[in-house]
Amino acid sequence: MRGERRDVVALAALAAAALASRLLFRIDHDEDIDALRFALGVERFDVGELRPHAPYYPVFIAAAKALALLGAAPRDALALVSAASGAATVAFTALLAHAVAGRRAAVFAGVLALASPFLWLSSEKLLSDMTGAAVTTAALWLCARARRLHPAGGSDCPAPPGAASPDARVARTRTCALVLLGVGLGVRLSYFPFALACLAVIARGEGGRLAWLARGRDLATGVLAWLVPLVLIATPRDLVATTWVQGLGHFTRWGGTAITVSSPLDRLHGVVWGLWANGLGGAWPDAPAARWLGAPPLLALLGAAALLVVPLQRAARAAREQPELWASALAYFLWALLGQNIAYKPRHWLPLVPLLVVALAAGAASLSPAIPAAARAPRLRALRAAAPAALVAALAAQWLADALSLAREHLAPSPAAAIVGFLRDDGAEQRPVLTRDLDRMIQEGAPGRRPVRVRSDEGLVRAVEQAGPGGALLTSEALSREARDALAGRGYAISIRFARPRSRYVDALWSDLALLEAVPAAPPAGPAPSRSPGGAPAR
Repeated sequence: MRGERRDVVALAALAAAALASRLLFRIDHDEDIDALRFALGVERFDVGELRPHAPYYPVFIAAAKALALLGAAPRDALALVSAASGAATVAFTALLAHAVAGRRAAVFAGVLALASPFLWLSSEKLLSDMTGAAVTTAALWLCARARRLHPAGGSDCPAPPGAASPDARVARTRTCALVLLGVGLGVRLSYFPFALACLAVIARGEGGRLAWLARGRDLATGVLAWLVPLVLIATPRDLVATTWVQGLGHFTRWGGTAITVSSPLDRLHGVVWGLWANGLGGAWPDAPAARWLGAPPLLALLGAAALLVVPLQRAARAAREQPELWASALAYFLWALLGQNIAYKPRHWLPLVPLLVVALAAGAASLSPAIPAAARAPRLRALRAAAPAALVAALAAQWLADALSLAREHLAPSPAAAIVGFLRDDGAEQRPVLTRDLDRMIQEGAPGRRPVRVRSDEGLVRAVEQAGPGGALLTSEALSREARDALAGRGYAISIRFARPRSRYVDALWSDLALLEAVPAAPPAGPAPSRSPGGAPAR
Protein backbone atom coordinates (compact mmCIF):
# COMPACT_ATOMS: atom_id res chain seq x y z
CA MET A 1 0.00 0.00 0.00
CA ARG A 2 2.83 2.39 0.91
CA GLY A 3 4.55 1.61 -2.40
CA GLU A 4 1.36 2.38 -4.33
CA ARG A 5 1.04 5.68 -2.50
CA ARG A 6 4.61 6.58 -3.45
CA ASP A 7 3.86 5.74 -7.07
CA VAL A 8 0.82 8.01 -7.05
CA VAL A 9 2.84 10.86 -5.58
CA ALA A 10 5.61 10.31 -8.12
CA LEU A 11 3.11 10.28 -10.99
CA ALA A 12 1.52 13.51 -9.75
CA ALA A 13 4.95 15.14 -9.49
CA LEU A 14 5.77 13.99 -13.03
CA ALA A 15 2.54 15.48 -14.40
CA ALA A 16 3.09 18.73 -12.48
CA ALA A 17 6.63 19.07 -13.82
CA ALA A 18 5.38 18.43 -17.35
CA LEU A 19 2.59 21.00 -16.98
CA ALA A 20 4.92 23.65 -15.56
CA SER A 21 7.46 23.18 -18.35
CA ARG A 22 4.79 23.41 -21.04
CA LEU A 23 3.17 26.49 -19.55
CA LEU A 24 6.55 28.20 -19.21
CA PHE A 25 6.94 28.41 -23.00
CA ARG A 26 3.33 28.91 -24.10
CA ILE A 27 2.62 31.24 -27.03
CA ASP A 28 -0.23 33.61 -27.84
CA HIS A 29 -0.03 34.04 -31.61
CA ASP A 30 -1.40 32.18 -34.63
CA GLU A 31 1.38 30.12 -36.19
CA ASP A 32 -0.62 29.04 -39.22
CA ILE A 33 -4.11 29.05 -40.66
CA ASP A 34 -5.22 26.04 -38.60
CA ALA A 35 -4.26 27.76 -35.34
CA LEU A 36 -6.09 30.91 -36.45
CA ARG A 37 -9.26 28.97 -37.17
CA PHE A 38 -9.13 27.31 -33.76
CA ALA A 39 -8.84 30.72 -32.10
CA LEU A 40 -11.75 32.02 -34.19
CA GLY A 41 -13.75 28.95 -33.21
CA VAL A 42 -13.21 29.67 -29.53
CA GLU A 43 -14.39 33.24 -30.08
CA ARG A 44 -17.44 32.16 -32.06
CA PHE A 45 -18.08 28.65 -33.35
CA ASP A 46 -19.41 28.66 -36.91
CA VAL A 47 -19.26 25.69 -39.27
CA GLY A 48 -20.02 27.66 -42.43
CA GLU A 49 -17.24 30.20 -41.77
CA LEU A 50 -14.67 27.48 -40.93
CA ARG A 51 -14.39 28.57 -37.31
CA PRO A 52 -12.68 26.07 -37.16
CA HIS A 53 -12.25 24.00 -40.33
CA ALA A 54 -13.77 20.54 -40.77
CA PRO A 55 -14.15 18.22 -38.94
CA TYR A 56 -14.67 21.10 -36.46
CA TYR A 57 -13.03 19.44 -33.39
CA PRO A 58 -16.03 20.11 -31.12
CA VAL A 59 -14.59 18.51 -27.97
CA PHE A 60 -11.31 20.42 -28.27
CA ILE A 61 -13.14 23.68 -28.93
CA ALA A 62 -15.53 23.02 -26.02
CA ALA A 63 -12.61 22.52 -23.63
CA ALA A 64 -11.03 25.81 -24.73
CA LYS A 65 -14.40 27.61 -24.58
CA ALA A 66 -14.84 26.43 -20.99
CA LEU A 67 -11.57 28.14 -20.07
CA ALA A 68 -12.56 31.21 -22.08
CA LEU A 69 -15.76 31.46 -20.02
CA LEU A 70 -13.53 31.60 -16.95
CA GLY A 71 -11.77 34.66 -18.36
CA ALA A 72 -8.98 33.29 -20.54
CA ALA A 73 -8.37 34.85 -23.93
CA PRO A 74 -9.00 32.45 -26.85
CA ARG A 75 -5.34 31.81 -27.55
CA ASP A 76 -4.52 31.49 -23.87
CA ALA A 77 -7.34 28.97 -23.54
CA LEU A 78 -5.96 26.92 -26.43
CA ALA A 79 -2.47 27.08 -24.91
CA LEU A 80 -3.77 25.87 -21.53
CA VAL A 81 -5.63 22.95 -23.11
CA SER A 82 -2.57 21.90 -25.11
CA ALA A 83 -0.24 22.21 -22.12
CA ALA A 84 -2.58 20.23 -19.87
CA SER A 85 -2.92 17.61 -22.59
CA GLY A 86 0.85 17.39 -22.88
CA ALA A 87 1.18 16.81 -19.14
CA ALA A 88 -1.56 14.17 -19.26
CA THR A 89 0.20 12.43 -22.15
CA VAL A 90 3.41 12.20 -20.12
CA ALA A 91 1.53 10.67 -17.18
CA PHE A 92 -0.45 8.22 -19.29
CA THR A 93 2.70 7.16 -21.15
CA ALA A 94 4.22 6.18 -17.81
CA LEU A 95 1.02 4.34 -16.83
CA LEU A 96 0.94 2.54 -20.16
CA ALA A 97 4.55 1.43 -19.71
CA HIS A 98 3.70 0.16 -16.23
CA ALA A 99 0.80 -1.88 -17.56
CA VAL A 100 2.91 -3.32 -20.38
CA ALA A 101 6.34 -3.83 -18.83
CA GLY A 102 6.26 -3.07 -15.10
CA ARG A 103 7.35 -0.41 -12.65
CA ARG A 104 10.92 0.02 -13.85
CA ALA A 105 9.73 0.61 -17.41
CA ALA A 106 7.20 3.13 -16.09
CA VAL A 107 9.99 5.18 -14.50
CA PHE A 108 11.99 5.13 -17.71
CA ALA A 109 8.95 6.04 -19.82
CA GLY A 110 8.01 8.92 -17.54
CA VAL A 111 11.50 10.42 -17.74
CA LEU A 112 11.72 10.04 -21.52
CA ALA A 113 8.21 11.38 -22.14
CA LEU A 114 8.90 14.41 -19.96
CA ALA A 115 12.08 15.22 -21.92
CA SER A 116 10.87 14.27 -25.42
CA PRO A 117 11.38 17.29 -27.75
CA PHE A 118 8.51 16.24 -30.00
CA LEU A 119 6.01 15.78 -27.16
CA TRP A 120 7.14 19.02 -25.55
CA LEU A 121 6.93 21.12 -28.70
CA SER A 122 3.58 19.60 -29.65
CA SER A 123 2.27 20.69 -26.24
CA GLU A 124 3.12 24.29 -27.13
CA LYS A 125 1.11 24.33 -30.36
CA LEU A 126 -2.37 25.88 -30.34
CA LEU A 127 -3.71 22.84 -32.17
CA SER A 128 -5.75 19.76 -31.27
CA ASP A 129 -3.00 17.19 -31.91
CA MET A 130 -1.71 17.00 -28.34
CA THR A 131 -5.18 16.69 -26.85
CA GLY A 132 -5.98 13.91 -29.30
CA ALA A 133 -2.74 12.11 -28.37
CA ALA A 134 -3.60 12.42 -24.67
CA VAL A 135 -7.03 10.86 -25.15
CA THR A 136 -5.64 8.07 -27.34
CA THR A 137 -2.83 7.25 -24.90
CA ALA A 138 -5.26 7.19 -21.98
CA ALA A 139 -7.56 4.81 -23.85
CA LEU A 140 -4.68 2.50 -24.77
CA TRP A 141 -3.63 2.45 -21.12
CA LEU A 142 -7.14 1.36 -20.15
CA CYS A 143 -6.97 -1.42 -22.76
CA ALA A 144 -3.59 -2.55 -21.43
CA ARG A 145 -4.85 -2.34 -17.86
CA ALA A 146 -7.79 -4.57 -18.76
CA ARG A 147 -5.35 -7.15 -20.12
CA ARG A 148 -3.30 -6.90 -16.95
CA LEU A 149 -6.38 -7.31 -14.76
CA HIS A 150 -7.55 -10.35 -16.63
CA PRO A 151 -5.02 -11.53 -19.23
CA ALA A 152 -6.61 -14.91 -19.89
CA GLY A 153 -10.16 -13.68 -20.22
CA GLY A 154 -11.37 -15.82 -17.34
CA SER A 155 -10.54 -16.81 -13.78
CA ASP A 156 -11.24 -19.58 -11.37
CA CYS A 157 -10.42 -17.39 -8.37
CA PRO A 158 -13.48 -15.84 -6.73
CA ALA A 159 -13.42 -12.12 -6.03
CA PRO A 160 -13.11 -10.92 -2.41
CA PRO A 161 -16.41 -10.26 -0.61
CA GLY A 162 -17.91 -6.96 -1.73
CA ALA A 163 -15.49 -6.58 -4.65
CA ALA A 164 -16.37 -6.74 -8.32
CA SER A 165 -15.40 -9.89 -10.16
CA PRO A 166 -12.41 -9.73 -12.52
CA ASP A 167 -14.76 -10.10 -15.48
CA ALA A 168 -16.81 -7.11 -14.35
CA ARG A 169 -13.74 -4.93 -13.82
CA VAL A 170 -12.36 -5.87 -17.21
CA ALA A 171 -15.68 -5.12 -18.90
CA ARG A 172 -15.96 -1.72 -17.20
CA THR A 173 -12.37 -0.83 -18.08
CA ARG A 174 -12.89 -1.70 -21.73
CA THR A 175 -16.16 0.22 -21.80
CA CYS A 176 -14.35 3.29 -20.45
CA ALA A 177 -11.64 2.86 -23.09
CA LEU A 178 -14.09 2.66 -26.00
CA VAL A 179 -16.26 5.52 -24.75
CA LEU A 180 -13.12 7.61 -24.35
CA LEU A 181 -12.01 6.75 -27.87
CA GLY A 182 -15.43 7.81 -29.13
CA VAL A 183 -15.12 11.14 -27.33
CA GLY A 184 -11.61 11.45 -28.74
CA LEU A 185 -12.98 11.43 -32.28
CA GLY A 186 -14.43 14.83 -31.40
CA VAL A 187 -10.89 15.99 -30.66
CA ARG A 188 -9.04 14.48 -33.65
CA LEU A 189 -11.24 12.59 -36.09
CA SER A 190 -8.12 11.55 -38.01
CA TYR A 191 -7.18 9.28 -35.08
CA PHE A 192 -10.10 7.00 -35.91
CA PRO A 193 -7.88 3.94 -36.65
CA PHE A 194 -7.17 3.63 -32.92
CA ALA A 195 -10.88 3.51 -32.14
CA LEU A 196 -11.76 1.02 -34.86
CA ALA A 197 -8.79 -1.25 -34.13
CA CYS A 198 -9.51 -1.39 -30.38
CA LEU A 199 -13.20 -2.02 -31.05
CA ALA A 200 -12.40 -4.89 -33.41
CA VAL A 201 -9.83 -6.52 -31.11
CA ILE A 202 -12.01 -6.30 -28.01
CA ALA A 203 -15.20 -7.47 -29.71
CA ARG A 204 -13.44 -10.31 -31.50
CA GLY A 205 -11.81 -11.45 -28.28
CA GLU A 206 -15.09 -11.49 -26.39
CA GLY A 207 -16.75 -13.32 -29.29
CA GLY A 208 -20.25 -13.37 -30.69
CA ARG A 209 -22.57 -10.88 -32.34
CA LEU A 210 -23.68 -9.51 -28.98
CA ALA A 211 -20.11 -8.55 -28.15
CA TRP A 212 -19.83 -6.56 -31.37
CA LEU A 213 -23.13 -4.83 -30.66
CA ALA A 214 -22.21 -4.04 -27.06
CA ARG A 215 -18.77 -2.69 -27.88
CA GLY A 216 -20.10 -0.78 -30.87
CA ARG A 217 -22.59 0.80 -28.50
CA ASP A 218 -19.76 1.84 -26.17
CA LEU A 219 -17.90 3.57 -28.99
CA ALA A 220 -21.10 5.14 -30.33
CA THR A 221 -21.90 6.53 -26.86
CA GLY A 222 -18.68 8.53 -26.90
CA VAL A 223 -19.30 9.74 -30.45
CA LEU A 224 -22.89 10.79 -29.78
CA ALA A 225 -21.74 12.82 -26.77
CA TRP A 226 -20.27 15.39 -29.17
CA LEU A 227 -22.04 14.64 -32.46
CA VAL A 228 -25.55 15.41 -31.18
CA PRO A 229 -24.58 18.87 -29.84
CA LEU A 230 -22.69 19.58 -33.07
CA VAL A 231 -25.75 18.78 -35.21
CA LEU A 232 -27.96 20.89 -32.94
CA ILE A 233 -25.61 23.88 -32.98
CA ALA A 234 -24.67 23.88 -36.65
CA THR A 235 -27.07 24.45 -39.53
CA PRO A 236 -27.53 21.01 -41.12
CA ARG A 237 -27.10 22.37 -44.64
CA ASP A 238 -23.83 24.13 -43.71
CA LEU A 239 -22.61 21.06 -41.86
CA VAL A 240 -23.16 18.73 -44.81
CA ALA A 241 -21.96 21.14 -47.51
CA THR A 242 -18.86 22.31 -45.68
CA THR A 243 -17.88 18.81 -44.62
CA TRP A 244 -18.20 17.58 -48.20
CA VAL A 245 -16.13 20.43 -49.66
CA GLN A 246 -13.43 20.14 -46.99
CA GLY A 247 -13.27 16.36 -47.19
CA LEU A 248 -13.06 16.36 -50.97
CA GLY A 249 -10.38 19.04 -50.91
CA HIS A 250 -8.35 17.19 -48.29
CA PHE A 251 -8.14 14.05 -50.38
CA THR A 252 -7.81 15.61 -53.83
CA ARG A 253 -6.10 19.03 -53.58
CA TRP A 254 -4.42 20.15 -50.38
CA GLY A 255 -4.46 17.33 -47.84
CA GLY A 256 -1.06 15.82 -48.63
CA THR A 257 -2.52 12.34 -49.03
CA ALA A 258 -1.09 9.69 -51.33
CA ILE A 259 -3.30 11.22 -54.04
CA THR A 260 -1.89 14.76 -53.80
CA VAL A 261 1.65 13.75 -52.80
CA SER A 262 2.01 10.55 -54.77
CA SER A 263 5.81 10.19 -54.88
CA PRO A 264 6.79 7.03 -52.95
CA LEU A 265 10.18 8.56 -52.20
CA ASP A 266 8.61 11.69 -50.70
CA ARG A 267 6.32 9.61 -48.52
CA LEU A 268 9.13 7.28 -47.47
CA HIS A 269 11.23 10.29 -46.55
CA GLY A 270 8.26 11.57 -44.53
CA VAL A 271 8.16 8.28 -42.61
CA VAL A 272 11.87 8.19 -41.77
CA TRP A 273 12.33 11.90 -41.15
CA GLY A 274 9.04 12.21 -39.30
CA LEU A 275 9.45 9.25 -36.93
CA TRP A 276 13.24 9.25 -36.47
CA ALA A 277 14.32 12.89 -36.68
CA ASN A 278 11.14 14.38 -35.19
CA GLY A 279 9.27 11.78 -33.17
CA LEU A 280 12.41 10.30 -31.59
CA GLY A 281 14.64 13.36 -31.84
CA GLY A 282 17.21 11.39 -33.83
CA ALA A 283 20.30 12.77 -35.54
CA TRP A 284 19.86 14.26 -39.02
CA PRO A 285 22.20 16.36 -41.18
CA ASP A 286 20.30 19.62 -40.64
CA ALA A 287 19.26 18.89 -37.04
CA PRO A 288 21.09 20.36 -34.02
CA ALA A 289 24.60 18.88 -33.81
CA ALA A 290 24.04 17.76 -30.20
CA ARG A 291 21.65 15.10 -31.45
CA TRP A 292 24.64 13.04 -32.57
CA LEU A 293 25.49 12.69 -28.87
CA GLY A 294 22.07 11.20 -28.21
CA ALA A 295 22.18 8.86 -31.20
CA PRO A 296 24.19 6.02 -29.52
CA PRO A 297 21.90 5.61 -26.48
CA LEU A 298 18.83 6.00 -28.70
CA LEU A 299 20.06 3.26 -31.04
CA ALA A 300 20.95 1.05 -28.07
CA LEU A 301 17.45 1.40 -26.61
CA LEU A 302 15.85 0.80 -29.99
CA GLY A 303 17.94 -2.32 -30.34
CA ALA A 304 16.86 -3.52 -26.91
CA ALA A 305 13.22 -2.86 -27.82
CA ALA A 306 13.64 -4.77 -31.07
CA LEU A 307 14.98 -7.79 -29.20
CA LEU A 308 11.67 -7.98 -27.34
CA VAL A 309 9.88 -8.91 -30.58
CA VAL A 310 12.62 -10.90 -32.34
CA PRO A 311 12.34 -13.72 -33.29
CA LEU A 312 8.80 -14.11 -34.58
CA GLN A 313 7.76 -16.20 -31.59
CA ARG A 314 8.35 -13.24 -29.31
CA ALA A 315 6.46 -10.93 -31.65
CA ALA A 316 3.49 -13.29 -31.66
CA ARG A 317 3.57 -13.48 -27.88
CA ALA A 318 3.73 -9.67 -27.55
CA ALA A 319 0.79 -9.32 -29.95
CA ARG A 320 -1.23 -11.82 -27.89
CA GLU A 321 -0.47 -10.00 -24.65
CA GLN A 322 -1.38 -6.50 -25.88
CA PRO A 323 -3.33 -6.89 -29.13
CA GLU A 324 -5.06 -3.51 -28.89
CA LEU A 325 -1.72 -1.68 -28.88
CA TRP A 326 -0.29 -3.57 -31.83
CA ALA A 327 -3.45 -3.47 -33.93
CA SER A 328 -4.14 0.22 -33.38
CA ALA A 329 -0.51 1.24 -33.98
CA LEU A 330 -0.40 -0.71 -37.25
CA ALA A 331 -3.79 0.61 -38.36
CA TYR A 332 -2.83 4.22 -37.69
CA PHE A 333 0.57 3.81 -39.35
CA LEU A 334 -1.07 2.60 -42.57
CA TRP A 335 -3.66 5.37 -42.46
CA ALA A 336 -1.03 8.07 -41.92
CA LEU A 337 1.13 6.58 -44.65
CA LEU A 338 -1.67 6.90 -47.21
CA GLY A 339 -4.16 9.45 -45.91
CA GLN A 340 -2.15 12.11 -44.06
CA ASN A 341 0.36 14.79 -45.03
CA ILE A 342 3.37 12.99 -43.58
CA ALA A 343 5.67 14.25 -46.35
CA TYR A 344 5.60 17.78 -44.90
CA LYS A 345 3.89 17.57 -41.49
CA PRO A 346 5.52 15.15 -39.04
CA ARG A 347 2.94 16.11 -36.41
CA HIS A 348 0.67 13.48 -37.94
CA TRP A 349 2.92 10.84 -36.33
CA LEU A 350 2.27 12.27 -32.85
CA PRO A 351 -0.09 9.56 -31.48
CA LEU A 352 2.55 6.91 -32.18
CA VAL A 353 5.27 8.69 -30.20
CA PRO A 354 4.01 7.65 -26.72
CA LEU A 355 4.02 4.04 -27.95
CA LEU A 356 7.59 4.46 -29.19
CA VAL A 357 8.58 5.88 -25.81
CA VAL A 358 6.98 2.87 -24.11
CA ALA A 359 8.95 0.59 -26.44
CA LEU A 360 12.21 2.34 -25.53
CA ALA A 361 11.38 2.07 -21.83
CA ALA A 362 10.45 -1.60 -22.10
CA GLY A 363 13.69 -2.24 -23.98
CA ALA A 364 15.68 -0.51 -21.25
CA ALA A 365 13.93 -2.51 -18.55
CA SER A 366 14.68 -5.74 -20.41
CA LEU A 367 18.40 -5.02 -20.25
CA SER A 368 18.33 -5.85 -16.54
CA PRO A 369 17.44 -9.54 -16.49
CA ALA A 370 17.43 -11.45 -13.28
CA ILE A 371 21.09 -11.97 -12.39
CA PRO A 372 21.91 -15.03 -10.28
CA ALA A 373 22.62 -14.01 -6.71
CA ALA A 374 25.50 -16.47 -6.61
CA ALA A 375 27.35 -14.72 -9.40
CA ARG A 376 30.94 -14.03 -8.39
CA ALA A 377 31.27 -10.51 -9.80
CA PRO A 378 29.19 -8.12 -7.69
CA ARG A 379 30.68 -5.09 -9.45
CA LEU A 380 29.66 -6.54 -12.80
CA ARG A 381 26.17 -7.14 -11.48
CA ALA A 382 25.98 -3.53 -10.29
CA LEU A 383 27.23 -2.28 -13.64
CA ARG A 384 24.67 -4.34 -15.56
CA ALA A 385 21.93 -3.11 -13.27
CA ALA A 386 22.95 0.55 -13.73
CA ALA A 387 23.55 0.42 -17.49
CA PRO A 388 19.87 0.75 -18.56
CA ALA A 389 19.33 3.72 -16.26
CA ALA A 390 22.50 5.31 -17.61
CA LEU A 391 21.30 4.91 -21.21
CA VAL A 392 17.91 6.40 -20.37
CA ALA A 393 19.52 9.27 -18.45
CA ALA A 394 21.92 10.06 -21.30
CA LEU A 395 19.13 10.12 -23.88
CA ALA A 396 16.81 12.10 -21.61
CA ALA A 397 19.54 14.71 -20.97
CA GLN A 398 20.13 15.20 -24.69
CA TRP A 399 16.38 15.29 -25.37
CA LEU A 400 15.86 17.83 -22.60
CA ALA A 401 18.52 20.18 -23.96
CA ASP A 402 17.05 19.86 -27.44
CA ALA A 403 13.51 20.43 -26.17
CA LEU A 404 14.52 23.59 -24.30
CA SER A 405 16.23 24.96 -27.39
CA LEU A 406 13.25 24.26 -29.65
CA ALA A 407 10.75 25.60 -27.11
CA ARG A 408 12.68 28.88 -26.78
CA GLU A 409 12.84 29.26 -30.55
CA HIS A 410 9.12 28.50 -30.73
CA LEU A 411 8.33 31.56 -28.60
CA ALA A 412 9.13 33.85 -31.54
CA PRO A 413 6.39 34.30 -34.14
CA SER A 414 6.36 31.71 -36.90
CA PRO A 415 7.41 32.87 -40.39
CA ALA A 416 3.74 33.13 -41.37
CA ALA A 417 2.82 35.10 -38.24
CA ALA A 418 5.85 37.36 -38.71
CA ILE A 419 4.77 38.15 -42.28
CA VAL A 420 1.29 39.04 -41.09
CA GLY A 421 2.78 41.29 -38.41
CA PHE A 422 5.00 42.99 -40.97
CA LEU A 423 2.02 43.67 -43.24
CA ARG A 424 0.02 45.00 -40.30
CA ASP A 425 2.74 47.40 -39.20
CA ASP A 426 3.73 48.57 -42.70
CA GLY A 427 0.43 50.29 -43.29
CA ALA A 428 1.67 52.73 -45.95
CA GLU A 429 2.14 49.91 -48.45
CA GLN A 430 -1.01 49.43 -50.53
CA ARG A 431 0.05 46.93 -53.16
CA PRO A 432 -2.05 43.75 -53.29
CA VAL A 433 -0.71 40.68 -51.47
CA LEU A 434 -1.02 37.57 -53.61
CA THR A 435 -1.13 34.33 -51.65
CA ARG A 436 -2.28 30.75 -51.90
CA ASP A 437 -2.86 29.92 -48.22
CA LEU A 438 -2.38 33.03 -46.07
CA ASP A 439 -5.35 35.15 -47.17
CA ARG A 440 -7.44 34.44 -44.04
CA MET A 441 -4.48 35.13 -41.75
CA ILE A 442 -3.83 38.45 -43.48
CA GLN A 443 -7.50 39.43 -43.39
CA GLU A 444 -7.69 38.81 -39.64
CA GLY A 445 -4.22 39.98 -38.61
CA ALA A 446 -3.63 42.87 -41.04
CA PRO A 447 -7.14 44.11 -41.91
CA GLY A 448 -5.89 47.14 -43.85
CA ARG A 449 -4.18 45.03 -46.50
CA ARG A 450 -5.59 43.56 -49.74
CA PRO A 451 -4.91 39.82 -49.85
CA VAL A 452 -5.78 38.12 -53.12
CA ARG A 453 -5.98 34.34 -53.13
CA VAL A 454 -4.56 32.70 -56.26
CA ARG A 455 -5.21 29.05 -57.06
CA SER A 456 -2.91 28.47 -60.03
CA ASP A 457 0.29 29.68 -61.63
CA GLU A 458 -1.70 31.30 -64.41
CA GLY A 459 -3.83 33.14 -61.86
CA LEU A 460 -0.74 34.39 -60.05
CA VAL A 461 0.91 35.72 -63.22
CA ARG A 462 -2.33 37.38 -64.30
CA ALA A 463 -2.80 39.01 -60.88
CA VAL A 464 0.76 40.39 -60.91
CA GLU A 465 0.20 41.90 -64.35
CA GLN A 466 -3.09 43.45 -63.22
CA ALA A 467 -1.46 45.03 -60.16
CA GLY A 468 -0.10 47.89 -62.26
CA PRO A 469 3.34 49.50 -62.63
CA GLY A 470 4.07 49.22 -58.89
CA GLY A 471 3.89 45.44 -59.02
CA ALA A 472 2.59 43.24 -56.23
CA LEU A 473 3.62 41.51 -53.04
CA LEU A 474 3.35 37.73 -52.88
CA THR A 475 3.95 35.02 -50.31
CA SER A 476 6.55 32.48 -51.31
CA GLU A 477 4.29 29.43 -50.92
CA ALA A 478 2.25 30.77 -53.86
CA LEU A 479 5.26 31.11 -56.19
CA SER A 480 6.24 27.94 -58.02
CA ARG A 481 9.29 27.63 -60.24
CA GLU A 482 7.04 27.75 -63.32
CA ALA A 483 5.36 30.95 -62.16
CA ARG A 484 8.73 32.54 -61.40
CA ASP A 485 9.98 31.71 -64.90
CA ALA A 486 6.79 33.05 -66.46
CA LEU A 487 7.10 36.35 -64.58
CA ALA A 488 10.77 36.65 -65.51
CA GLY A 489 9.84 36.12 -69.13
CA ARG A 490 7.42 39.03 -68.87
CA GLY A 491 10.09 41.35 -67.51
CA TYR A 492 9.34 41.17 -63.78
CA ALA A 493 12.05 41.16 -61.14
CA ILE A 494 11.37 39.17 -57.96
CA SER A 495 13.10 39.95 -54.66
CA ILE A 496 12.60 39.30 -50.95
CA ARG A 497 10.61 41.98 -49.15
CA PHE A 498 10.56 40.35 -45.70
CA ALA A 499 11.64 37.00 -44.25
CA ARG A 500 12.16 35.57 -40.78
CA PRO A 501 12.88 31.84 -41.21
CA ARG A 502 13.37 29.40 -38.35
CA SER A 503 14.19 25.73 -37.84
CA ARG A 504 12.05 23.24 -39.72
CA TYR A 505 12.02 21.19 -36.52
CA VAL A 506 9.84 23.98 -35.10
CA ASP A 507 7.86 24.75 -38.28
CA ALA A 508 8.05 21.72 -40.53
CA LEU A 509 6.05 23.07 -43.49
CA TRP A 510 6.62 26.84 -43.70
CA SER A 511 9.99 27.20 -42.01
CA ASP A 512 11.40 29.43 -44.79
CA LEU A 513 8.22 31.26 -45.80
CA ALA A 514 8.98 34.76 -47.12
CA LEU A 515 7.18 37.82 -48.42
CA LEU A 516 8.34 38.64 -51.96
CA GLU A 517 7.72 41.50 -54.36
CA ALA A 518 7.37 41.32 -58.12
CA VAL A 519 7.92 44.58 -59.96
CA PRO A 520 8.46 45.37 -63.65
CA ALA A 521 12.15 45.52 -64.46
CA ALA A 522 13.39 49.02 -65.28
CA PRO A 523 13.92 49.61 -69.03
CA PRO A 524 17.58 49.79 -70.08
CA ALA A 525 19.09 53.28 -69.91
CA GLY A 526 20.00 54.90 -73.24
CA PRO A 527 19.46 57.96 -75.44
CA ALA A 528 15.90 59.01 -76.01
CA PRO A 529 14.60 58.12 -79.47
CA SER A 530 14.52 60.99 -81.97
CA ARG A 531 11.12 62.19 -82.95
CA SER A 532 9.68 63.41 -86.21
CA PRO A 533 8.30 66.94 -86.45
CA GLY A 534 4.85 65.57 -85.82
CA GLY A 535 5.92 64.11 -82.47
CA ALA A 536 5.98 60.42 -83.46
CA PRO A 537 9.19 58.41 -82.99
CA ALA A 538 11.37 58.48 -86.09
CA ARG A 539 11.39 55.24 -88.07
